[in-house]
Amino acid sequence: MNNKSTLYSIKLNGKYGYINNVGEVAIEPKFDYVEEFNGDYAIVSLGENFGFIDKDGNIAVEIVYEDIYDFREGLAVVELEDKKGYVDTKGNMVIKPQFDEAESFSEGLAAVRSGYKWGYIDKEGKIVVEPEFLDASGFSEGLALIQLGGKLGYIDKAGNMVIEPKYDYAYGFSEGFATVLVGKKYGYINNIGEVVIKPQYHSANDFSEGLAAVEMNNKYGFIDNKGAMIIPAIYDWVDNFSEGFAVAAKGDKYGFIDKEGKEFVQIKYDNVDTISEGLISVEANGKWGYINSKDEFVIEPIFDEVGKFLDGAAKVVFEGRTRYIDKNGEYIWKL
Repeated sequence: MNNKSTLYSIKLNGKYGYINNVGEVAIEPKFDYVEEFNGDYAIVSLGENFGFIDKDGNIAVEIVYEDIYDFREGLAVVELEDKKGYVDTKGNMVIKPQFDEAESFSEGLAAVRSGYKWGYIDKEGKIVVEPEFLDASGFSEGLALIQLGGKLGYIDKAGNMVIEPKYDYAYGFSEGFATVLVGKKYGYINNIGEVVIKPQYHSANDFSEGLAAVEMNNKYGFIDNKGAMIIPAIYDWVDNFSEGFAVAAKGDKYGFIDKEGKEFVQIKYDNVDTISEGLISVEANGKWGYINSKDEFVIEPIFDEVGKFLDGAAKVVFEGRTRYIDKNGEYIWKL
């Protein structure tokens, strides 16, 4: 089988397996639970135990763990006898279960907790930042958000305190900036802790594709990394930009806008979800369908739920049953 092909989960006679994008069974339904493939591997379970399979249906990580998480940077968190450790994609126990909590690796390090304190380990399991924090997040752009003494700050990979813990609320770094709460307002700092966009917003998102969603006077808009309001705060809700577009709402209607604030999809739908492979999932009159870039329905809104298209197929729910359709709206698999 081509390991780059997309597989989709199905349930048949109470068991789970996978089909390919033309509806052929690729991995026989024999599992009690499965998740979608993340790269070349998928989490599956038999009884109360979890492991991983590859796209040929072979067991990559033995199905023996009490809990398991997706691979990040080649390692996955596993739980055994209430302790957490890490396995590689061949199923080898690289870091034995010894931690009370463990996060996925990011930028070569992982946050782990023993007792009440968090620290960081490398991929050999060596502690590189001693456990001293009340909470700890993954590294992003060389810095990690930590909690010490009831306040939030940032450390580097050597454990040096780069930005002193003084914030009641903060996010990780994205595109060179981090959102922080000062008093009752949100603003942005750079990676040495300098305030670069003064706290003035009721809420503020991470930067994504050069813009960040902010809330002022109960309305949402977007600023650039200089703090200039690029898209006016005229929306009742917005999401971050992704692939050049962002979801925006006015009242109880939703659509998509581009980076100039123009409506790529008119704000007239009950809800919208994703843009995938040239089709946009929207909800109208309580049902979901897909439109094209001309705002025309190409798959009529008849579904209870819909997913994004991957390799030409999408998961939908019709009359309470999960099915898969192609980009013409034709079923490629259904019970």
